[in-house]
Parts: sequence; structure tokens; C-alpha cells
Amino acid sequence: MQHVAEVQKVCKAPSISIGILHEGKVLYRRSLGLRDVENNLDANSDTSYLIGSCSKLLTSAAVGILAETQLSWKDLISKHVPDFDPVGDPRIGQQATILDACRHSTGLANPNAVFFGPQGALTIKEEDHVALLNALPTSNDSGQRFNSWWNYSNAAFGVLSNVIKAVSGMHFCEFIRQRLCQPLAMEQTLVARAEVLGNNNIAYPYVQMEDGHWAKIENGLTSETYAPGVASMGMRSSVNDLLTFCAAVMNRYDCEKNIHPPQELLHPAKENPLRQISSIWGWWWTRPLDDGFDNNTAYMLGWWRTTMPTSALGQLSYNAIHRREDIIGKNSGSRTLYGHNGVTEGSVATTYLIPSSHSAIVVLSNAAYAGDASDATAQIMLQALFDLQPSVDLVAAVQLSRNERLERHEKMISTWQENRDVSKYKATPDELVGSYIGLNVSRINIVKSDKSLSGLAVVFADQEISRCELEPYNSDSLSYLPMKYDETIARGMIDWDYWTVGIFNFVRQDRDRQQGDIVGLEWKWDEYDYPALWRKE
Repeated sequence: MQHVAEVQKVCKAPSISIGILHEGKVLYRRSLGLRDVENNLDANSDTSYLIGSCSKLLTSAAVGILAETQLSWKDLISKHVPDFDPVGDPRIGQQATILDACRHSTGLANPNAVFFGPQGALTIKEEDHVALLNALPTSNDSGQRFNSWWNYSNAAFGVLSNVIKAVSGMHFCEFIRQRLCQPLAMEQTLVARAEVLGNNNIAYPYVQMEDGHWAKIENGLTSETYAPGVASMGMRSSVNDLLTFCAAVMNRYDCEKNIHPPQELLHPAKENPLRQISSIWGWWWTRPLDDGFDNNTAYMLGWWRTTMPTSALGQLSYNAIHRREDIIGKNSGSRTLYGHNGVTEGSVATTYLIPSSHSAIVVLSNAAYAGDASDATAQIMLQALFDLQPSVDLVAAVQLSRNERLERHEKMISTWQENRDVSKYKATPDELVGSYIGLNVSRINIVKSDKSLSGLAVVFADQEISRCELEPYNSDSLSYLPMKYDETIARGMIDWDYWTVGIFNFVRQDRDRQQGDIVGLEWKWDEYDYPALWRKE
């Protein structure tokens, strides 16, 4: 565990919890560190962590249960969600299927900064999610993205919660609880706020600040009030529960493929509730990597697949393989691996599954600073489990990833500073104050403040917890981008890795001459999408 302890230190992680299933049996479980820093409480294999996008594994499994008898993977989304009709490309409403939502081929944008606000505020109501989808950008400089680009979108994936509710007649969170978790005795897999508040074994997310103290991060993702967020990245789970789930996935796959003997379930159950695993792993969007290996990498239905050796490990995490020498198992045999990474405000998760040896590796951590402790630890375990050669120094690799991410943040701040000119700022607080509506349902309130140089602050969706002070940036533009990386993480700002994400550009009636009343604000909340307009009420 020495290497894992070193990873914990590099990644500034309060705790890391590990579980390994091999040849069908639980081989190893271990937890290091604290799930609750303030109360000095240790993590264990039943500690419930935020699992971020590993939630997609369970959501796709829920669709698979319904696909057995009540829907088809090729059903149009609009068949079950009639209001789904993105205006940016009419083909999406007319042709996009459940497959497209699962494998991220709808072409819809990924507005994490829009619906996951500062301080853990959920800024979109569940009943407004489809209206939000209908207003999202659908194209880039190369044209429309539908079924021509792989564009990872938590928002588009979240519509599966609407599909599940429409088909089953049950709220998505209740479906996950009754049809998946209860049959598999996954008692620490949580999908509702009340479950989190009533649980005495929670890993709270943290970031270690410059002065050394641990700041607890507010995170409202696990909330039944916004099921699309739970479906895409808002579930909590434990090492034991995810090992149970992985065993059930392999058991069902073996049964569907007539593989004997099949993987056994880890807990007695009348019947494995999972279905259609071979279909979940049978459709994909190819994600080729130029790493010199035939890795057959693709994104399946809520899972990614790759064949080792590969540089695909960590591609969906805070880590990335920067050097060929950091690819594990270059001289070892090939192994097909399924899995996912999860990253959210103050938590990371990694799930690897290798069906050929009935193996699974689950690693959870309650920090998401720069390096990803879960991914690095999972690769350490994978290398040791299969004695992969040549041995790679994965502590050095995660150190490199951590440094690269911090350097990228410094470059972002440098670009922000280069484009700032406060001498051009002439707007008055009175003309900017008001409510602005964009993407059909997103509300941004500009309010007066005595704490900022501009005299203004922003509040998202009328939630005071999301309040951020606004500073003059340029002509008719204000910014609330934190200058320090640890402050960005502490505020719970997810996907804040592009310099325009924290800038509002206000629009006047005569846009070209910048004259007249303020009529709206533009926000470029993603590097790869055009700015969107919020109109002033």
C-alpha cells in the first residue's frame, strides 16, 4: 500500500477506498484515511462516496432492465418524452434514439456550469430539463454534431431519467432504489438527499487549501429533485456495493453469452435484476487513440471499452497518460476492459471490469484537486493483479498529470488576465441589475452588492448559496472567475477549465456601437460551444 499512500499524498486526498474482485471472488478490500476530516472518522468499504459519472453504469443498467420487455434501445427519445425537440437541429427530435443518449451521439452540448452552480447549487428544475435540452447548442465550427461527432453530454444522458419515468411509471430515483439496489442489497448506493442526510457513513468531499486546512465542499448532486443530474453524475455508492454491482453485471453477461461457469452473485438473491448487458456492451461510438496499440477503444452505452495495453485508461478522469512509458502492460497480453471514471466537486471514482478473468477493481476517493487518486490507484492495483510488465511508476505518472492540470489552470488565468481591460468598463450597477433568462429556463440574477468593485454579484436560479461577487473585466463585461485553483474547487465549480466560463458579456440594444439599454448577457460556458444569450426580463 506504499504506492497508494504516495498517491494519496500527491492528490491531496483525505481518503481512498479500494475493492478488488478476481476470479469471481472478493480478493481485497482496504481503505486509507478519513471520510470525515472534522470528526476524524475513518473510511471503510461501506463508506458512501460521490461516484460522479460512474452513475452512468447504473443508469444504463436501469434502461437495460426496461429494454427486456418495455422499450427498445432503438426507440426514439421523443416516443417516451414527446416534448424532446432541440431547435438547433430538428433531426435530433425526429431521429435521436435511446442509443444516442447512452453513447453521447445526440450532438447536444454539455452545460455542466449551467445546471451545476457554485456551492453545489442545482440551478435547473427537474421539470425544466427537457426545455433546457431543447435550447442547447447542437453544432460547432464543423457543422451539426448529431450522429457525426462524439460529444460527451451529461445533460443529454440525463434525459434517460425522463425515459425511465415515462416507461416504468416510477420516479427515476425510486426505480433505481426498488428495481436495482434493493434486489442486489446495495444499501449504501444513495440517490436522494434524505438518504445522504440520514446516513452515518458518508465520505464528504474536500479540498486542501493553500494554508493547509481542509475545506468541505458543498455538493447537492444527490437529490431526487433533479433526477437527470442523479442519472448522469449524482449517485453515491460504496466499494462493497459497486463490487456487488460488477459481479451482477458479469453474471448476467455470462448467462446471456452461455459462459460457464458464470460469475456468481456476491449476495444471495432470488434473481439477478440486470438484463441486456450484452446489448449495453454491444453498441458503441468508436474512440480511436493514436498510441501505437490496437486498443479497440469505444464508448458503449454508459461504459467505455478498451483493450490493454492502451492509453485509454484515465481518459475520463483528472489524469491522462502523457508518455508512452506510462502505459501499463506494454509487454503483457491483451485484456478487454470495461469501465468508467467519475469526477465531480471534490470526489473521484474509478470502476474497471475485466470479464475474461471475472475481475473488477473499484476505487473511490473524496478529493478532486488536480491528480485523480482513484484512477492512479486503480492502475496500481491492475498492474499488481496481473503482474503487468514492464512495471510503471504510476506515482510519478499521477504527479505529472497533477502538475499538468495546475499548469493548465495557470495558463487559463494568464489568458484571462491578458484579455482584461478594466479601463474600458463604463457600465453602472443600475443598468445591469435584473433577471436574465437563457436556454429557455436558466435564470441568472444580477444583484447589487457592497462587497465587490462593480457593486454587483450574481445569484443563479434564485439560490443565495450560489452567490458570487462580480468584478469589472472589460467593456460591459463582468467576471466571477476565482484566481486560485483551490478556491475554484472549494466553491464546487465543476468543469471550470476555460477562461471565458466565469465572464458575462452584457449586450446593449445597439450592439455594434455598444449603445442603448442592456437587453441581455452572453455567456460562453464551454470552450467548444458558441456563447449563449440570456435575455433581460
